[in-house]
Amino acid sequence: MSGTAPKSRNNTAVNSNEAITEENRNEENAELSTGIFDQIRHDAVYRKNIINTICLYSSFVAMSFAKGPVGPSFLDLQAISGVGLEGGSSFFTTLYIGYMLSAIVSGYLFDKFKRSLLLSVVKFILACTTIAIPWCSLYWLMIMAFFFLGAMVGATDAIANVEVQRIWGKNGKPFMQGLQFMYSFGISVAPLVAIVFMNTPPNVEMENALEQLNETTLESNSFIRNETVSLQNRSSQARNDSLSSEETTFVRSPDLYKAFIIGGAVSLFVCAMQLTFYFVFDRRHKTTQRETLTTTPAKSRLPLSLQVQAILHMAGIQALLTGIDDTWIAFLTVFCVKMFDWTKAQGALLTSVSSFVAVAGRFIAIFLVQLISPIKLVGFHSILTLAVFIGLYISVLHNSSMGMWIVSLGFGYAKAPILACVFSWTDEVFLPVTGRIASIFLVFCTASSASNPLILGVLMDNYSNMWFCYLFLAESILLVLVVGSALLLTRRVKATYGTNYESRRAETRVTQVLLET
Repeated sequence: MSGTAPKSRNNTAVNSNEAITEENRNEENAELSTGIFDQIRHDAVYRKNIINTICLYSSFVAMSFAKGPVGPSFLDLQAISGVGLEGGSSFFTTLYIGYMLSAIVSGYLFDKFKRSLLLSVVKFILACTTIAIPWCSLYWLMIMAFFFLGAMVGATDAIANVEVQRIWGKNGKPFMQGLQFMYSFGISVAPLVAIVFMNTPPNVEMENALEQLNETTLESNSFIRNETVSLQNRSSQARNDSLSSEETTFVRSPDLYKAFIIGGAVSLFVCAMQLTFYFVFDRRHKTTQRETLTTTPAKSRLPLSLQVQAILHMAGIQALLTGIDDTWIAFLTVFCVKMFDWTKAQGALLTSVSSFVAVAGRFIAIFLVQLISPIKLVGFHSILTLAVFIGLYISVLHNSSMGMWIVSLGFGYAKAPILACVFSWTDEVFLPVTGRIASIFLVFCTASSASNPLILGVLMDNYSNMWFCYLFLAESILLVLVVGSALLLTRRVKATYGTNYESRRAETRVTQVLLET
């Protein structure tokens, strides 16, 4: 008798688990077969998640409109604060500092406050900062404004990426791609608002102004890109022209403040959206069992050594790609002018088209990640990146302008889905994506974006312009090696520990069985 009782309990537990598994399968199949609009009407949890995602997408658009006018209006901001190139460059250094510090701090605040309330505060400060920038006639005020601009952008970047992944869990792949698409689209369109209110500088050639506008509208996934391009443009102009005379005669645009007011108004509108969401949903929200399963990240089931390896691999992939992308945008026009005798306008057009291909690539990835796993996409696109830079080297050897166009368009597509896929990969296999994990990723990306253009600049100035090819080829090889190592680590983790999603579902099943017995 004593031997049959435990067997009976075990059989009961097994049957309960099988029933729960079947029930979960039925729920998933029902969700797949139900239309999106039907789910929005009849499923309160799904409706809340959709509204929250729209608010997060809007936060990224507001972030783009806040910092989009900064690059095209750089000369105006120098004139407003009464400084030259050296003083103006410190604006962007302050942006780096604010971005990195806020990315770290927001990672710790993420789990201590309601994210909707936290983002509403961030958007309010961002709106005030954006509106204040064109009125900062004192240098120290402009420095403070740029610090807060960088800090609020960094906080938005860290919080929104994590929140989208937290909301959707294993179903978050297309939503993560959608978030990056909104950012790329916004940062490409936002500077066009600034140009409407800008006067053409009297002592600057129209070709240089067009190049400046195009290059500063090219940012696709990283905050540092806009600032790196602006710094590179100004450094190149300082070496080739007498910038001091231009600064003294430059007349600032009297209506420029309207562009910043529009950016601030967008941030205020998003602030109102986040506050409304907080009071309607978060403040009185009661978590259901199904919502807990899909949105609450469990603690990592991996030992510390594997956690460190996973973070270093994932952060390394993002840092390598971001560094390559930022440096490519900053130096492509210069390289084409020096190696192919192109005009600056031709180089800027090539860079601009490459950036918009990246926007299209991210839009395609929204649908593609529902058919192909993010792990396979990262592997394929990293190999495609290597193939692109092999093509770059061959094109330069044969002095092929057509080859440069093919390479540029190819890289625009190759880089498109990787950053968002890394978040999905991390959350699925290694670690739940928390605010701290996102902060680590962003710090790695910021350091790479800030240092890589400086390294290439030194190599091209002191050795050869061919280092434009050599450095990208070496870094793309390293990217493939890191991705390959991450794939091996993924296979090891899956074989020994399973995936995060399997672990979370198993914990929920055990809890349900214990409650029923």
